[in-house]
Amino acid sequence: MLRIETIPVTPFSQNARLISDIEAGVGLLIDPGGEPERILKSAEAAGVSVKEVWLTHSHLDHVGGVAEIIRRTGAKLIGHPLEKDMRKHVVQICQMYGLPSAGFENAPEPDTYVQGGEVLRFANHDFQVIFTPGHSPGHVCFYQPEAGVLLGGDVLFQGSIGRTDLPGGDHETLLKSIDQLMKRLPMETRVLSGHGPDTTLGEERQSNPFLVGAFS
Repeated sequence: MLRIETIPVTPFSQNARLISDIEAGVGLLIDPGGEPERILKSAEAAGVSVKEVWLTHSHLDHVGGVAEIIRRTGAKLIGHPLEKDMRKHVVQICQMYGLPSAGFENAPEPDTYVQGGEVLRFANHDFQVIFTPGHSPGHVCFYQPEAGVLLGGDVLFQGSIGRTDLPGGDHETLLKSIDQLMKRLPMETRVLSGHGPDTTLGEERQSNPFLVGAFS
């Protein structure tokens, strides 16, 4: 059985997620955006060893803690190839936007690339990789059907959607990605967003002001 813990990190309040299989004693991190020591203490408290790190995308607030976590754990890193420059220039991008770079590091390149359509297996649990560009060029989501959970990164939020004014963002592309999720997955699917509270696809289809009337 999977246990999912949310660990909000950094001034961006980014939701790093620790997915644990307690029986197997292993953990998976989704988007450890910073404060690696705190994230690793959560894994220790859960009694699991971090074996893998998966990235929905590589904006600095989602990858700032990756390098230290991999140094400390030897975890395998998985992400999309299109976002190499983002991973390579985390510190530079912080400086470009006048943000303090303390606590953020450039992220290494993934051991394994995903582009959408793959099935990733973690501790006997299968996760479907869904390509969802728009917020960023190589954004992906991870869907676990038995748990009814979508690890959605910054595609969809409670009452909002991902911003598209950053380099590589595109509003129409993002709406198409959300439409794909709405058509493909059950409406009761729980969306674990990169920021803010969890929601469901059904709730957002009915009440999200960015989506009402957007889909047939």
